[in-house]
Amino acid sequence: MIVHIDAERPAPRKLDPVLQALRRDQVVIYPTDTGYAFGCALSSPKGITRLRKLKGIDAKHPKPLTMMVNDIAHIARYAHMGTSLYRMMRRMLPGPYTLVLRATSDTPRTMHNRNHEVGIRVPAHPVCQMLVDLLGEPLLTGSVTSAEEDFELEEPDVLEHRYSRDVAVVINAGPLWPDPSTVLRMTDDEMEILREGQGELPS
Repeated sequence: MIVHIDAERPAPRKLDPVLQALRRDQVVIYPTDTGYAFGCALSSPKGITRLRKLKGIDAKHPKPLTMMVNDIAHIARYAHMGTSLYRMMRRMLPGPYTLVLRATSDTPRTMHNRNHEVGIRVPAHPVCQMLVDLLGEPLLTGSVTSAEEDFELEEPDVLEHRYSRDVAVVINAGPLWPDPSTVLRMTDDEMEILREGQGELPS
């Protein structure tokens, strides 16, 4: 199923089929500021399992799963961060960054990597923000196009055909070029660059 939506001014009622799918433990494809992504509700163990399978990331993989939240205040519920890192985040977010942080007890264990870390994003995209608001919880996320692949224009109709057996709904916000986020590991008030993407490196 495809749902057409204006990426700049999304209408909440048009997202109803997407929200229903997420609440039924299903996976959807939606637009972000870094390209199209798979998404499921954070509270859905079945959805997390399905998303892991789509991304090829099992529970023992060193790479953590990533969730979308709407503001920096929500990060503290799901991840540990020191004062200096919090100040840095305030300058960077919202934006095209994935932060790898130590998970708190509020983060489902099914999301952790073997080091008990979790990825968190605060995207600058109206559809992402509205989805999280309407869902009432973070949205687990994983890019449709891996950073290791050759990038091609992501066409929603093509994605719907390719993943028709795996996802319930595809949000069509027009073609998007994937442009990966910058990935930063932030622990004990120290920062490590894991991947340089479209987000400028903090000074």
